Amino acid sequence: MHYPRPTLCPAWCVADHSVDDEGGRRRHRGATVTVAGIAIRGGPPHDVRAVELLIELHANDADPLVAIYIGDGEEGLDLTTETASRLVRRLIETLQTAGAAAV
Repeated sequence: MHYPRPTLCPAWCVADHSVDDEGGRRRHRGATVTVAGIAIRGGPPHDVRAVELLIELHANDADPLVAIYIGDGEEGLDLTTETASRLVRRLIETLQTAGAAAV
């Protein structure tokens, strides 16, 4: 299979393409940011556990779509940057409604 010629990496790319790329496809990825927190499941008494959420930009070469991964490394979501932006706005509104300090 023929893959297009790789383009230059975006400014945020920290991938080692000699190691990270699979099958000739260049995959760009940003630095991973970790957010420590507490997850709550179920009704009282709640199942409470510590979590580390990983946040990372990624994109395939020659694909204009940049996604944001949010998850624990095993389970997560890949969101478009537009969706992530809407999520952040709604989270801030929800925090303000709850009386919590927003960013």
